This record gives sequence, structure tokens and C-alpha cells, in this order.
Amino acid sequence: MRIVGSAILALVASISFARAEGVTLSPARQASLEGVWKGVDAMSDASKLCSEQSTSNNTLSLEFLRTGGMIFFSDGGDASTRAPLSSAEEVNGVITLTAGNQVWRFRSTGKDVLTSVRNSASLGADVDDLVYKRCQQPADRAAIAFDAAQLKLLAADMPGDEAFFIDTRIAPKTGDRCVGEETQYLFFALVGPAEFRLSRWNSFALADKMASGGKSKLPLDPVADWAITGARVDGGKYVFQIKDYDKPSAPVKTIHLEVKANGEFTVPEWKRSFVRCTGFQSRS
Repeated sequence: MRIVGSAILALVASISFARAEGVTLSPARQASLEGVWKGVDAMSDASKLCSEQSTSNNTLSLEFLRTGGMIFFSDGGDASTRAPLSSAEEVNGVITLTAGNQVWRFRSTGKDVLTSVRNSASLGADVDDLVYKRCQQPADRAAIAFDAAQLKLLAADMPGDEAFFIDTRIAPKTGDRCVGEETQYLFFALVGPAEFRLSRWNSFALADKMASGGKSKLPLDPVADWAITGARVDGGKYVFQIKDYDKPSAPVKTIHLEVKANGEFTVPEWKRSFVRCTGFQSRS
């Protein structure tokens, strides 16, 4: 495939494409919900929720601009969700978010403050459950100048294909090249709301094998994470500015992702090629 269009046009398209049929929240309300939230019991002291002293493991992240509505939720235990919102509405001051058979209900109780509410059968009314503070504003999506189709092609965190890229040296040579268990792969987190990241990881099977003293058939590249500071299309290539994830002062480097005629993706700077696969969340 050939990619055309300027970064400016791609950005305009990206701002306008995300529309989910069941999301009826106003644009202003969507913006007020985007970002990363931390929560504690409503009766607890929430003054340090966003500080380094916070012990909260209850996190809620929401994104609307790119996806039309995505929720990322974890209670710090067994309950975790990463899913598109099937509906999001506000009635009588209560915001209701639905993903599959899961429902979250909130009241906005101040700037960057939400209170989750639940129905009490004994009281016959809503009661406060948890208080959330928005601890991180949404990342500036203007840094990722891709349109909807380009995001779907590349992003592991975009609803739909959930793309990731297996190193061709490790992928099967014939048949379904995405079925191998012991693989090393790239994935791009391009939606937000908190960050943009490129990662190179080993699959669970390969990581477990190596942890047990086994070896890969081929030399592996180091597992790594990079912060993506910018991404655009230039001359039919995807251009990424990246830097070491854990080193804010690290220099920014540029890599290119090119689509070849045989369908493989290459990163010339790394002298590596990759096969595009789908279903990242269930296949990592």
C-alpha cells in the first residue's frame, strides 16, 4: 500500500474521525473526562492521590478524541478492563459509561474530581463509592499526525485490528506467519490518553523459555521501550521521533517504518523487517 497526504491533512482527519454511536456526551464533557485518574474509597483522604506518596492502585483512563471512547480500568487486583465504550451518556448529573456488560457511574464533583456512585438497595438511592482525581491530563494527540486508517494499521491500542509486528527472523516462514509462540515483536501505543510509546518485547513463551535457561534460535534484540515524541507520514514512509523511555533527557532519534511490496514492514535504521499481525491484547 502507498500512504499519501500531508501531516496537516492527516491531523485534521484524526480530529474528526472518532465517533462512537452510543457516545452522546458533549465534546466538552468528553474533554473533561480524558486522561488518567486515580481513586480511593470516598471516606478516605484523597489529598495525596496524585503524589508520589499515593498508595492507590485503582486507576481509570479515558480517551475519546482518537477512538470515539475507550476505557482502561484496573482496581489493582483481578479486575481490569481495556475496551471500547459501547455507550457514554449523562443524565441528571450522572455520567454512565458502558463497555460490554460493565458499567461505571460517576458524578463530576469538582475540577478534575469524579465520584463514582452505586445504587444502594437498602437506602434506595445512589451513594458515593470512590473518589477519583485526574492525575494526568491527556497527551497532546497533535503529536501523532496519522489519520484513522493509518492508526488502525499501526496502533496496538486502537480498537479493531490491534496491530503488532513480529520480527521476520523469528516468524514462521510460510503459512500463517503470526501463529508462532516464541516471538519477538514491536507494538505502537499511539492513542493515549497518557503517552505514546514504541516497545520491543519478547512473547510470554519466549520470555519464559529464556527465564528457564533456554535460548532463542536466533540472536535477539534487547527488549526496550521508547517514548514517541512525534509521528508523521513523509513520502510514503511512517516517520517516528523516539527516545529512551526511562531517560527524559535522552536524545531524540528518528526511525522510519516502510511498507514493502511483499507486505512486510521494515525499519532501515535497525536493518530489521516485520510481519504485521492482529489481536495484540490476546496474543502478546
